[in-house]
Amino acid sequence: MKLEYRCPACKATNYYRPVIATRGDLHMKIGDYFNANCTSCNSKEKVHINKITAVQSKKTILIGVIIGFVTGVTLWIIFGGIGIVAIGIPILFMTVESNATNTFNKYMIKRK
Repeated sequence: MKLEYRCPACKATNYYRPVIATRGDLHMKIGDYFNANCTSCNSKEKVHINKITAVQSKKTILIGVIIGFVTGVTLWIIFGGIGIVAIGIPILFMTVESNATNTFNKYMIKRK
């Protein structure tokens, strides 16, 4: 999961670090607003925490696919047809990533 926000000035996509699991935890850490430094236009503005959205990390899904492929080939060589079960590993990675993203994006902080 990656956290991203759009620059209010130039609408470029920027990434927020560190990645925190829920918006509530992020709110407790940084408050209602955070200082956003745009990498494109180099502007510094205050952005509300609800403008941060979570997106699925393609790197995590790719790691799941690689692990599934290696496990599948290994199990296919050792046990034969049971290696097909390893197809579930990338699906598991995608499900976990999707659930984490949806959990973060559903919860919003009440504006004052």
